[in-house]
Amino acid sequence: MATYEIETVFYNNYGGVKSKSCDLFGDKTKAVRHMRQLTKSKHGLKQKGSIKDGSIDFVDDAGKVKERIILGELLT
Repeated sequence: MATYEIETVFYNNYGGVKSKSCDLFGDKTKAVRHMRQLTKSKHGLKQKGSIKDGSIDFVDDAGKVKERIILGELLT
């Protein structure tokens, strides 16, 4: 049985990592549902990528990545 992880990475203005957070889920449907909720709550940023790709980048008007959400699978 696999565990799914949603990793959210926030970047500062210089491109360095500001903070990270990880959420763990028991099945893929709950992880994808949580990822959709995270993407809907982002305002003022443009979305690049999709949930099917496993990674979504949020960029500002200048094209800098401000936030990245990654879906991953942890094998046990």
